[in-house]
Amino acid sequence: MEPNHIQSPNQKPGSLPLFSMIVGIFALFACMSPPMQLLFGSTALMIAYLSRQGRPMAGPAVAGTIMGICGILCSFLMLGFYVLTIRMMDNPEYVAMQRAIMQQYQEMMDAFGVK
Repeated sequence: MEPNHIQSPNQKPGSLPLFSMIVGIFALFACMSPPMQLLFGSTALMIAYLSRQGRPMAGPAVAGTIMGICGILCSFLMLGFYVLTIRMMDNPEYVAMQRAIMQQYQEMMDAFGVK
């Protein structure tokens, strides 16, 4: 008799696929901290892989995998953005522009009475 690879309705996939999806959501919302986003994204991928247990991935595990990959990609994009911003501060022309932007920001906050 061949093994049946289709889950029976009474067999639940467990909590790992759901946990993978939750960690994947955290990976997407940790966008201002690339190291945390990379950590959450890779954790979501590992948990989704471990949740398979010889069966096809459950729906939440697939969602966790997709969100984990998106979190890792966003982590690298944000890291590149931070490096680019720091490199821009080396150029005196950009430093003057940054000071002008911060002065306008301060004037706007003073106009609203925010201290």
